[in-house]
Amino acid sequence: MSQGAQWYILFNVIAGAAAIPADLREAMTSFGVTKWLCWKRFILPAIFSSYVTGGITAAGGAWNASIVADVVDYGRHHLVATGLGAYIVQATGAADFGKILVGITVMSLYAVASNRFFWRRLYRLAETRYSLQ
Repeated sequence: MSQGAQWYILFNVIAGAAAIPADLREAMTSFGVTKWLCWKRFILPAIFSSYVTGGITAAGGAWNASIVADVVDYGRHHLVATGLGAYIVQATGAADFGKILVGITVMSLYAVASNRFFWRRLYRLAETRYSLQ
């Protein structure tokens, strides 16, 4: 999961770095700003919002993969973990629509709560404090 999720972050950070205006980079060079100070005060804050965006998509992709990975069938082997994905798969297999609804509701509440209480706050910080505009 982590190897798959890192690509979301990497490509968003590359896009964020590419969006830094060239004249601002040239100004840093012209003023003789050291590499460390340039990274600390300019580049890292400039790509922070892209990093947060990549983190949001990476977390969503990794969480989807973990939900799906709760039940694995390979040949004669059937592996079941104790998780939300397994709960939904077992309820679907039994055609128990009440349990399916409960599983999907819990999954949706978890996604909304993590977005509201963690990712939204982090993204707001990125927009207000570390914006180039």
